[in-house]
Amino acid sequence: MNKLNWTSLRALGKTDNGNRWHPIPAIAPYFDSIRAPSRAWPNSYAKAAQTVKFAEWLKTNHPSIAQNAGLQS
Repeated sequence: MNKLNWTSLRALGKTDNGNRWHPIPAIAPYFDSIRAPSRAWPNSYAKAAQTVKFAEWLKTNHPSIAQNAGLQS
């Protein structure tokens, strides 16, 4: 697998009552330049986390988290 799916994202964050996904603190800095989720755009962080770019960043910067999420080295 070269990018994350919704099942993998559940291990890397939590959703709130508005069904907005937020990452765990260890990987939150990646999302600093991305629009925060809102009721109108609840998947802004989640969609960014489902990219190959994020998967590569995660494997490079947090290999143990990437492996636990199902990304192969």
